[in-house]
Amino acid sequence: MAKKSGLGRGLDALFVDNAFTPPEGQQVVKLPLDAVLPDAEQHRKSFPAESLAELAASIELHGILQPLLVRSMDNGQYKIIAGERRYRAAKLAGLTDVPVIIRSVSQQHAAEMALIENLQREDLNPIDEAGGYETLIREHGLTQEEAAKRLGKSRVAIANTLRLLSLPSAAKSMVKNKTISAGHARALLSLKDEAVINRVLGEIVSKNLSVRETEALVKRLLRGVTPFRDPKSNEREITRSYLQELEKKASSRLGRSVSIKSSPQGNGSLQLLYKSSDDLEKLLISLCSEEIFLDSK
Repeated sequence: MAKKSGLGRGLDALFVDNAFTPPEGQQVVKLPLDAVLPDAEQHRKSFPAESLAELAASIELHGILQPLLVRSMDNGQYKIIAGERRYRAAKLAGLTDVPVIIRSVSQQHAAEMALIENLQREDLNPIDEAGGYETLIREHGLTQEEAAKRLGKSRVAIANTLRLLSLPSAAKSMVKNKTISAGHARALLSLKDEAVINRVLGEIVSKNLSVRETEALVKRLLRGVTPFRDPKSNEREITRSYLQELEKKASSRLGRSVSIKSSPQGNGSLQLLYKSSDDLEKLLISLCSEEIFLDSK
């Protein structure tokens, strides 16, 4: 994964895969596990149990290879800047102390460092990433442009990720657990009705729609066409705008006024207007052929 600029370079110096060498002047010390606290503003909210169990098993065998990064608190305890997953796994493994590097930084600097550390990990889901951006901007009074510069990202990337937070909870949960991708989620942003969004989510999952197919589905919905299918019926649900489109085409083809009415149950009526008895005869012939009049004349 590409390394981030800015503060990310400092974190790269602190976290090296498998073999850890502290930067010059940075001493690794051990702290009691109960003196170390997770940060409530941690941007990463998802810690899958299976993944933690695997890390705990590795820690039991090899110990913690990469120290936690912490900052000291006024009450004598230490708050985690980076490494909460290792902290949680250490508790599972039954450790009583953990290796740490203590940094003297402000809350804002700590929040930035924690976010950057998380962003450098490929498994951070887009919703937690967006939550991190939101916290950084809201809690520390930054603009999107300022946040982008501090994080080594473009303002557009920050803005697009933040938009995911406006989705209904069901959609955000599906992004978090990787049922749908961030691309699927972004395609839903044009829809405002939560019920419609939930139906689209169902279509994505049941039909395994690609992002492009989801975008096409959303475009049809925005045009007023409702292409959903009832599981108990093969009939397409019809919106009023779709009926009006059919009425216009039928009227043009038949040369007369056409009215279509539909009920929520899917049934309805088709009304064709005629101007005279001769016009009626012409209409019936066009629909049924002249044979319709053989027995009536």
